[in-house]
Amino acid sequence: MKEKPNTLEEQSPPPQKGRRRSGSEGRMMMLQLFLCLTILLSVNYFAGNRQTVWDLSQNKDFTLSNQTRNLLQSSSFRARQNPVKIIAAVRRNSAHYPRVSNMLHAYERLSEGTIRVQLIDYVRDSDAAIAIADQYDTAFVDDTIIIDALPSLTQSTKGEAPERTEEEMRKAHIRFIAVQDMLVFSSDQRRGRRVIGYRDEDQITASLRRALEGAPRRMYFLADKSQIAGSEEDAPWSFLSRTFASLNIEIAPFRISGLDRIPDDAAGIALVAPRFDLNAQEMAVLREYWKRPKAALLVVMDPTRKEHPPNIRAFLREHGVTPRAVRLSTAKGSQRAFDIPATFTNADAVGDLGNASTMFEGATSSLELRENAEDLELRQILPLALIAASESVIAQPLDGTALLPGPHYLAASVSRGNERNEQTAENTSRMIIVANKDFLRPRSRQKEHIDFLRNTSNWLIGREELSGIGPKPIRYYKLLLSSQKVSFVNKLNLFFVPGLFLLISLSIWNARRS
Repeated sequence: MKEKPNTLEEQSPPPQKGRRRSGSEGRMMMLQLFLCLTILLSVNYFAGNRQTVWDLSQNKDFTLSNQTRNLLQSSSFRARQNPVKIIAAVRRNSAHYPRVSNMLHAYERLSEGTIRVQLIDYVRDSDAAIAIADQYDTAFVDDTIIIDALPSLTQSTKGEAPERTEEEMRKAHIRFIAVQDMLVFSSDQRRGRRVIGYRDEDQITASLRRALEGAPRRMYFLADKSQIAGSEEDAPWSFLSRTFASLNIEIAPFRISGLDRIPDDAAGIALVAPRFDLNAQEMAVLREYWKRPKAALLVVMDPTRKEHPPNIRAFLREHGVTPRAVRLSTAKGSQRAFDIPATFTNADAVGDLGNASTMFEGATSSLELRENAEDLELRQILPLALIAASESVIAQPLDGTALLPGPHYLAASVSRGNERNEQTAENTSRMIIVANKDFLRPRSRQKEHIDFLRNTSNWLIGREELSGIGPKPIRYYKLLLSSQKVSFVNKLNLFFVPGLFLLISLSIWNARRS
């Protein structure tokens, strides 16, 4: 008889192999836990020493602007031997403390060590507040930010005049910002005066620039030839003064009539909407200034005039730019609209605005450019278009003649000298011509117009590295919801959203269990 094999003994695994396998799995699990813990500690260590912030908003609303980034990476910071100190004396229980602290720490991170931020609660830490107040000869009554950009002793002897006293140096390189001035308010009859937004980055960047450079540059405004009056709030003169002040440029009105020479401290000349022409003697003074190295001219034409001032027009024509006596418009059916769509070119003067679109309201004329003309190249004069109107724009001459063909340019730049040579590029003379004056008024002003004025002003005085798109305005808006909708939103946040995650977790647990 044949014996049946013992199937149970053949199917059962040897007990010694199972023990070895469980022991090896335990050691492998301990090794994996150790490696995971090591990776976690390493990531935590590097994240604590090298902070990086990601802005996940669609329009990068919580990222510092290119204008601020260019300032922090400019030679003004890199050439410093000691870092710039920013002291924020802000109460910790203030509603603005989180935003101010996050904003200043963003400056500190992007500066890569050239800015040091110190936050202090002057109510709780009174001893430190008294010491800082004595050092800067101030008193902390309201929330204040102090920017200390005093140069070192070696830097001051090289860059500053030796006759400047310590008091003058402190006045030039130390700036104070009241947090109250960084807020945007609105008033109505129901709720009174309330905060609706911030302009903190604009204020901090402008104060940083002024503290670094010290004494502002001076741009003279031809008050006896220009027409810039306005009774509305934030009139053109206030807008120009505030914009130039943010660039550490002081705009000073003066009369060219009767002068023999433009002052030597002039960083530029502004001629806005000239209502009177310059006579022969005044044109000689202007031409003498234009022949100087680093001369700068800002000319804003008045499109409402049927004839531009002849001498000013001839001067611009000599440099390849001729203002036309036309009125630009667009056709909407049988009606004409004077809102002109335009696009910025890729010229260096506009900075980061290249290929961006904008809209010019009000009266707008056009400029005729003679680019690449041989006679201009021989004189080292280079005119370039800065803003081009859309192809749908038509140009109607003010004398009623036939329409003029395009392209139609709304702004142009002129440089005199060799900009391609690094040795002579800093000594070139530069000019900006704009064929619209209404962009200075608040009802017609766009965000791109402010950046355009800032970038072209930096280009005029040779600070191209500081050009860039400025900070976006931060505004708070209140949604008027009924009580039923507010109750629904609260229930959605308290019950439905957590319940959704609970259902997802239960479904995953059930799938793994089965």
